Amino acid sequence: MRSTTTLLAAVFVAATAVACGNETRQETREDVAAARSEAARDLGEVRQDAAEESAGDRYQAAIAAANRAYEVATTKADGEYKVAIERCEALASDAQDQCKEAAAAVLESAKRDAAATRDRSS
Repeated sequence: MRSTTTLLAAVFVAATAVACGNETRQETREDVAAARSEAARDLGEVRQDAAEESAGDRYQAAIAAANRAYEVATTKADGEYKVAIERCEALASDAQDQCKEAAAAVLESAKRDAAATRDRSS
């Protein structure tokens, strides 16, 4: 009697499970595998997006750093030029003109170098 009751209970539970839409073990395994696959794909996409954003951020940071270095170099060159011009003022007329031309040439060279360095960095 007891085994009959247990058997009937098991059949009732199984029938109720099927009637309630519960899945078989195989269906559950397939659904779990599909969910895992989808989660892995989603995670891969998010990681790819993050890597692309990070690369973009690094690129923008490199450009900004190159521009700041250019500004520093050109500001320094401008300052050195102004000091050189003031020193040139103490010279005689011909020497003063040559001194100022040399100072201008050094300034232009420094600016070209700074621009080339910036352009290589970005």
